[in-house]
Amino acid sequence: MEKSAADDVQVSERLQPISVETEYLGGYKSKVSIRDLEPYYLDEPKDLGGKNTGPTPLENVLASLCACTSMIVHIMKREMGFVFTDMRCTANAMTDMRRVEMKRTGKKYSEVVPLSYHFYEVEQIVYISTDESDERLDELRNHVSRLCPVSRLLEDAGVPFKVSWVKQ
Repeated sequence: MEKSAADDVQVSERLQPISVETEYLGGYKSKVSIRDLEPYYLDEPKDLGGKNTGPTPLENVLASLCACTSMIVHIMKREMGFVFTDMRCTANAMTDMRRVEMKRTGKKYSEVVPLSYHFYEVEQIVYISTDESDERLDELRNHVSRLCPVSRLLEDAGVPFKVSWVKQ
């Protein structure tokens, strides 16, 4: 088993709790409360029966993926002395829409076996404006791939996950 950099530290000293709270507001809408931040809402688009008052839970995961990538890039920028002028991420995913099978067969939502219980596939594109060498960009990319908790979560769940970096 690979040794951890913190083998001499108790697990209880390493772990940091995080928590969120949601309140069901009816239909597909939930109010999300995190720390002392302003609450926000998760919902479905109108064409899926929601009121379109916020992102869907799966859209929120994709936003978390891009934000997490940006945070790791920020950390590595300082550690590596990596210079860039601009960075943005996009994430696109495919999900299995049970409603198609429901319409075709007349089955209830709970009776349809989906192709995937999570994302069917995810593609992330990181656009970065830099004059750094391709080797340095590869080093940054490798660090982000290894250190981003959200991308690791997707990979550990077995989601087909592709990341492309575009140097601008």
